[in-house]
Amino acid sequence: MLRSPLVKSLIRIALEEDLALGDITVDLCIPEDLHGVAKIVARQSLVVCGLELIPLICAERGIAVDVTFRKQDGERVEDQEVLAELSGPSGELLSLERTILNFLQRMSGVATQAREYHERAGSLTILDTRKTLPGWRVLDKYAVAVGGCRNHRFGLGDMVLLKNNHIDAFPGATRAERLRAAMTQVNANKPLYLPVEIEVRDQEELEAALEFQPTAVLLDNMSPADLKKAIEFTRQRAPRVLLEISGGVRLDRLEALAKLGADSASVGALTTDAPNVDISMRLKYSEV
Repeated sequence: MLRSPLVKSLIRIALEEDLALGDITVDLCIPEDLHGVAKIVARQSLVVCGLELIPLICAERGIAVDVTFRKQDGERVEDQEVLAELSGPSGELLSLERTILNFLQRMSGVATQAREYHERAGSLTILDTRKTLPGWRVLDKYAVAVGGCRNHRFGLGDMVLLKNNHIDAFPGATRAERLRAAMTQVNANKPLYLPVEIEVRDQEELEAALEFQPTAVLLDNMSPADLKKAIEFTRQRAPRVLLEISGGVRLDRLEALAKLGADSASVGALTTDAPNVDISMRLKYSEV
């Protein structure tokens, strides 16, 4: 995933942000022959993510830097643990410091948050959403997976996800009638291999959706009582249909939601609410 051309484009943009006009401070005061060893250090407890971007960043900059990984993506580390060591021209290491840390802090923050959800979800699979930082979807979803959760759709072409705004475009006296009309058209025109998920908001819509035996049903913003009823009904009527809970899924609700028997829950907060973690670079100099 990290070898995607999209990732290379992000690295190029990040370098251009800092270095379009060069690094005037380094140019004025750091000798070209000054060698350095930089340690990437965690400043808090976190789940590491993004280390493999370091050599990609150096390569995009066109410099020779030896990178030694002391940890691997997915490892939980504590304050002051060294994640990686970089050996190369001191000036270049200084110029790349913020770019490297920006990637690591964001990605490790998402991975750390995802790990907390994963560890508290029990039998419930936690899915991410498309609520990602624009342009960063590959990296956000990679970080979610490193944290232990699962990726949902990467884009709008991965699967059919029929939601309320799609359904309400069709004629019908009730929402269930509009859902049936929408699914009839979808089934008549979609490629056979594409999975289908249908969003439902109440029992009436659920019963209409199950008539079409979709791959999955998304139970949207239902109360705990309605979720319990919907899950039990689906297990009896269509046991092969996957059930996803969506809307207001928080850490403090995971234990109760897991007991209801759904397959998964989608959580936008994995990417929208994840804070950057604290990671620093410490550089020591030595002339070559």
